[in-house]
Amino acid sequence: MKFSFEVGHEEKHTVEFEFNQFLGNLSIKVDGNDRIRDFRTLSFKLMKTYEFEVGNEEKHQVKIEKIRKLILAGFRKTKYKVYIDGILSKEYEGK
Repeated sequence: MKFSFEVGHEEKHTVEFEFNQFLGNLSIKVDGNDRIRDFRTLSFKLMKTYEFEVGNEEKHQVKIEKIRKLILAGFRKTKYKVYIDGILSKEYEGK
């Protein structure tokens, strides 16, 4: 699954999210620079949350929730929710 979105009004930043559901590699970049790297292969939790701050003068809190299915998660679509400053901004679903 791969998606990107913009954060900010006057000071714009691009957040890129990429997760390989079969290999477990997860990457979150801000303006092309690595912000979060994770490796997820076996997890008993249905939701994993990634939180970080974006911006220099105009700061925003970004939270991405990765919500997986209970059974055969590697073969089913995962839901992703993006929150900016505590407000649900976008939802994505895919593999």
